[in-house]
Amino acid sequence: MKDNSLTVNQRVEPLTAAVNEKNHLTLGGIDVVELAAEFGTPLWIICEDTIRAAAQAIWEGLKDYPNATPSYAGKAFLCLAMAALVKDLNFGIDVVSEGELVTALQAGFSPEKIFLHGNNKSLEELTMAISNAGVKIVVDSLSELEDIIDLAQRYKRRVPVMLRIIPGIDLDTHDHIKTGHSTSKFGIPLDELERTVEMALEHTEHINLLGLHAHIGSQGMDLPPYLQVVELMGDLYKSYKDKFGYEMPHLDLGGGLGIAYIAEDRPIALNTWARTLSDEVKRVFPARGLKLPELSLEPGRSIIGTAGVTLYQVGRTKELAGGVNYLSIDGGMADNPRPIMYQAKYTAVVANRMANEQNSGDKVWSIVGRYCESGDIIVEEVKLNAKRGDLIAIFATGAYNYSMSSNYNRTARPACVLVKNGKAEVILARETCTDLLRQDRMPSWLA
Repeated sequence: MKDNSLTVNQRVEPLTAAVNEKNHLTLGGIDVVELAAEFGTPLWIICEDTIRAAAQAIWEGLKDYPNATPSYAGKAFLCLAMAALVKDLNFGIDVVSEGELVTALQAGFSPEKIFLHGNNKSLEELTMAISNAGVKIVVDSLSELEDIIDLAQRYKRRVPVMLRIIPGIDLDTHDHIKTGHSTSKFGIPLDELERTVEMALEHTEHINLLGLHAHIGSQGMDLPPYLQVVELMGDLYKSYKDKFGYEMPHLDLGGGLGIAYIAEDRPIALNTWARTLSDEVKRVFPARGLKLPELSLEPGRSIIGTAGVTLYQVGRTKELAGGVNYLSIDGGMADNPRPIMYQAKYTAVVANRMANEQNSGDKVWSIVGRYCESGDIIVEEVKLNAKRGDLIAIFATGAYNYSMSSNYNRTARPACVLVKNGKAEVILARETCTDLLRQDRMPSWLA
């Protein structure tokens, strides 16, 4: 199962994935059949060792840069336990809502290590960030900066901000997760940037302009677009130093590094990516007479994606004319909407019969979910020797599965367990029908 030549984000399965003497998949030293029996299915399983190894690879890549801090993307997967783990890894954290900000603060994150992102932050979210002194606000528009100035004056605060730009650099990824192209909804257009910088510098009593931020997309596989961002940033920092006499001390290059969902995927290794970008900053900025800025990187799903596995049980099977065969599972698009949204591809195994069973048999199955949509297909075509009652494990489901999950068809979300060294503990409780009804209210004329 394991290819030790691959780094964490280049592997499909978690680092601790193995097969035991019963021919069962194990994660974190625990038989997944036992996990299914104890916690039920569908079940999200997160391997802590894989998360720690991913973080270590990023730190390894940044070891020769004098002042760098990676940040974890809360939107990929966030709960109190995950926030506490990220804090323990000495990462910063990117949040994009009041809920994510509250979660990070409740987990004990220092405000100084929190970055608030978003293209349409509410006044309530901005106020919460400003009231927790030290939270860095990543400004997405000129009008947002005006609101921050007003709030900072009202609360007598000096607010640290980064300005998110639209770099006009395209990433080779799905259209829905590109963010660097010239028509992106995220960021300040370059032709408005100088005025925004000028406004920030006109209000230094209330605005502490740290620097610029760029993010060109998610599931990035190639280095050249990231290196183009460094060149652009070097030019911008130099031009604003020359024009305003102010050298911005902080640089955020974004990230969104990809992971392997299937064996054919070959993303850049985490350590190589971090080292190459930080080395490029060390080349570009001094060449323009600039000091090395404090550097932030956002490796995105590559910290959590490979650490996650979703476990399902096979229910009904159908063998139709023309070789179309359906393997129905007890979850689907409500716990993993990525296939129906992005045509995402995944790797599946029969977790209770591993060795000599995978890619065998003469049937090609479509693994389909239980939800009332024809597009509820988790894996389009896979050759598996599977039958009713088997456990199907889908690898690389740590990122965006829980965070984008829903109660579609009035179903409850699965539980999530964290596994490490033979221990498994629930970090997200399985929802119940009581949970589904909790927010319901009956109008008086129907009661």
